[in-house]
Amino acid sequence: MSGPALDAVWRLQTAPWLPGALAIFQIRGDVSGALARLGLREVAPGAIALRTLPGVDTGILARVSQDLALITIHGGAEVIRRMSAALGGAGLAPDRWDEPLARFPEAGSSFRAAVLDALTRAASPRAVDLLLDQPRRWAAAGQPEPAAEVAAPDMEHSSLLQRLIVPPLVIALGASNIGKSTLLNRLAGRGVAIVADEPGTTRDHVGALVDLDGLVVRFMDTPGLRPDARPPERAALAAALQLLEQADLILLLGDVFHPLPEVDATQRSARSVLRVAIRADLGLPEWAADEVVSAVTGAGVEALTRRVRRLLVPDAVLEAETPWRFWSAPGS
Repeated sequence: MSGPALDAVWRLQTAPWLPGALAIFQIRGDVSGALARLGLREVAPGAIALRTLPGVDTGILARVSQDLALITIHGGAEVIRRMSAALGGAGLAPDRWDEPLARFPEAGSSFRAAVLDALTRAASPRAVDLLLDQPRRWAAAGQPEPAAEVAAPDMEHSSLLQRLIVPPLVIALGASNIGKSTLLNRLAGRGVAIVADEPGTTRDHVGALVDLDGLVVRFMDTPGLRPDARPPERAALAAALQLLEQADLILLLGDVFHPLPEVDATQRSARSVLRVAIRADLGLPEWAADEVVSAVTGAGVEALTRRVRRLLVPDAVLEAETPWRFWSAPGS
């Protein structure tokens, strides 16, 4: 149920970029009104109950007090996204401003406390220096203590920099047994995906947080595309392909033996797409590639990481002196 804004705010208490089984959302203010808007039955202060939010998840609702409640659900990225959307659709505003000052009273102001709060949430190393420089930049722009609702001089600039706080989603698509999992393991620097010579080894999408040139991304390795896939593989692939609508970057992978996969134009629109020739140690394909790599030898991997980072957060954005509205929710 949606409607006008409520006198209630929400906040994700757990870090959205860290893998975990659970996510905890806090609601402060008109909790009863918020629960009604969300279609959840009332819970008395001091009580807990199991509740299902349609289209989101089933979780635990804990009514801490009359004006404070906690909702614990599964911690998957898609569940968190749906819950955030449901809270916004119910008229709750994100609580991203006043609470940091309570956590960081030494900051002396809400704005400087928000900087410290953002530093605790930022996933990417490149965010640190930029966040620490924000008080100077906003002061130079004539707003030493910008209000929470103030717009940034360049909202597109701020939107791109938000990827330094909440990792963007990168999805790799390619044929079975082409080396997608090997590439993920090479990028991550550890074994996060099963690697084998048997086609169809990856039967579900496998994800990892990967630091690519100072930008941490959620890298998703999908099941291989092959016509003779068994039903479990086809189901897993279909689920992974649905996530293309959320991808910030799509990597289309092929090699000397396999052409690039075809992706529906609607899934590629408004998204960055990079064509990568993988397994270059076996030879070069005839089709044109944006990057050529060998996950086995490591050749071209460093260039690929730089290319991905520049597509998601361009050098010009990192080097600009423009103030960053770092407290914005992703996509806002």
